[in-house]
Formats: sequence, structure tokens, C-alpha cells
Amino acid sequence: MYSFYVFEGSFHQGGGGWEDIEVSNSLSEIKQAAIDYIRLGNWADSRDDFMVRAYVEGKLAVEEDLYPFLQVTVSGLTTMSFQEKGEPRGGVPEPGSEYEEEWREYEEEQSECELEDRREWVEYFLVHAFAETAAERPDDIEVTIDWARLALPELTQPLLPEGRGVFVRRDERGKRWKDAVAVEREIGPDEDPEELFEGRGRYLTYGYNSMFL
Repeated sequence: MYSFYVFEGSFHQGGGGWEDIEVSNSLSEIKQAAIDYIRLGNWADSRDDFMVRAYVEGKLAVEEDLYPFLQVTVSGLTTMSFQEKGEPRGGVPEPGSEYEEEWREYEEEQSECELEDRREWVEYFLVHAFAETAAERPDDIEVTIDWARLALPELTQPLLPEGRGVFVRRDERGKRWKDAVAVEREIGPDEDPEELFEGRGRYLTYGYNSMFL
């Protein structure tokens, strides 16, 4: 069985949601997929999963939440860091920034409502800021992930080749990722991978996989 990396940015709620997944034998491609995902700003208004996984010869060797290793800087706001599952810290306007007046109004409103949770600021303002910035000047969003501290393992041969797919098994609830099985042929649009491999899981091809659930 093959070795490969997986990046996952996803959101699940009830029976719906979405998944953006990158499968590659190149860590640099996984790093770029994670940066691109953050620059889209999806994390700002949802409790999403922001994960990296390493499979060594088909076995799940490492699974890490990337949020504790992430910092995001947007012009005019202080640098944001994150706890597990994306709870943000920072991201407040710097003196003289374009967000300063909105921040004062926001603090007054929160004070009147006796609310201390400032996640709403991130959800409301950064979603719109990211939408505009990502479309017009995505390089203005500085994304830093401490990959050295993550210390992902090096992949061993054989590496998953381009053009091949894998079936990643999941638990009965469909949430926890387990080991993977190589798929040596293309699976047709009318075929159900879970029936073919007799269990819960997700069929993924090398490269970018985008799914709405």
C-alpha cells in the first residue's frame, strides 16, 4: 500500500457540509493547500476541521489539528493565533486602521449586551474582509504554519503516484479517519465506493477533492 499526505479543510453540520481535501506525496503541495484554504476565509464563520494526516504504507501514522500551529495576519489587524478547533485569539484593529471605528462600535454593543465572547467580531468582519481581499489581493493575507513543530514523518516507498486513488476507511459515524486501501482502477460515477469496499469511508484521488455533503 502507498504512503501519502492528506490536508483537510471541512465543515460538517447535521447531514450536510463540505470538504476540501488535498491528497499528495509532496509536503510542499499540502502546505500550499493549507495556505490557500485559510486565504479563502471559510474558517472565519464556521466550526471547521483544519487537519493534516500522514499515511505510511496505508496506515494512519499522524493526525494533527493545524489550528494550534497557525497564525494569520491581515493588514490593519493584530496577528491571530488559534486554539484547537479554530477558536481565535487576536485579530483586533491596530491604532489608526480602517477597522478602528467599527471596533469601537462593536465594543459598545457588546458592553450593552454584557457579552464577552468576541468571536462574533472575527465571524462578521473578517468574513467580509477576507472575501474582498481573497478576490482582489490574496497575498495581503499572511499565513504562517509552524510545520517544523508539527514534525510530520517522512513518507516511505512506495509513494502514492499521480492518477491513483485511495479509499480511506472511517468509523461507523463517518467522522474518524482510519487506514487506507489502494484503488487500482478508476471508480465510475454510478459506483458506490462504500459498497465496493464494504464499509464507511471516502474515495479520494491524487490532488484536489472537493465535496458538498
